[in-house]
Amino acid sequence: MSDVRPEDETAGGDAVGGAADATDAESSGGGSDEGESDVPPHRAVPRSGRLDSEERQGTPYTESQVIMPTVKIVAPFAFTYGLFITFHGAGSPGGGFQGGAIVAAVVFMIAFAFGIEATRDWLANTVVVALAVGGALAFAGIGLIPVARGGAFLQYDLLPIPVKYGLESVEVFGIAAIVSGVLMGLFFLLANGFDSDGSGFGDTGSAEDDADEPAGEPGGRESDRTAAADGGER
Repeated sequence: MSDVRPEDETAGGDAVGGAADATDAESSGGGSDEGESDVPPHRAVPRSGRLDSEERQGTPYTESQVIMPTVKIVAPFAFTYGLFITFHGAGSPGGGFQGGAIVAAVVFMIAFAFGIEATRDWLANTVVVALAVGGALAFAGIGLIPVARGGAFLQYDLLPIPVKYGLESVEVFGIAAIVSGVLMGLFFLLANGFDSDGSGFGDTGSAEDDADEPAGEPGGRESDRTAAADGGER
């Protein structure tokens, strides 16, 4: 007769099973940590597919010996052409809107050639804001002068200068400045990308939280299934 009782066999089997489960958990946890360590943090892509500004700009800027000299030559001519379109808009095809867009495109071209951050440091935010705000004030000021003299808004014949110069003043100091300032501001705003906290451009979740969650198991479904399985076994 054996001295081992059925209760002892059951307890021993539970202990062996618990040790095996702990070993499997440690091995699976170590494998996941090892797999996660193989992927650099700046290469981790969140579930939403969106990257914040730091992750999107992780690739270093590379200078091009073809693009940079070309932009140095083309930019002055493009800027001059934008001014030409702006000043001659009253008597020929063109105008402040077209000229302001060309001037802003020159800044875009410089940013693509020499880097966005370098261009942002060279062209301060105060300059961009001053263009947009100054253009709006100039447009409103020129338009309100006829009102103060008993006329309508932007009634050029009541200005103390000829009508032609009144039109050109609105186009150069008003419309062109507003368009160039707004376009450059939007460009730098879009280049800044998404914020890390998910508050940029309607992002609903944090990129860091998305990167921490296991790939292929969105929304914590793995933890839900684990909890359900434990409840079923109990």
